[in-house]
Amino acid sequence: MEDWIGKTVGEVLDLCQTRYADVTLVDEPPGKLRAVELDCVARMPASRYVLEFDYRPELFSAARHWPESLVGAQRITAVRNAAEPQAYP
Repeated sequence: MEDWIGKTVGEVLDLCQTRYADVTLVDEPPGKLRAVELDCVARMPASRYVLEFDYRPELFSAARHWPESLVGAQRITAVRNAAEPQAYP
């Protein structure tokens, strides 16, 4: 998973063979998209990961809806196992 840092979310979705429709968007506080959570079925054993990226103003959505093209273009800054807690500033 460390080799995912610097890649885009879209690149990791391809590597994991995960559809965008199957990711969980992590916006904390609500509306500020900070990460995506996904099951990477291409890795054995399949595991659930959180891909974090830097927050920028264009990642704010009061409706809590983000297009695949925007999310997929985000560069990953950290990767963690979904079971690990994370507090966002």
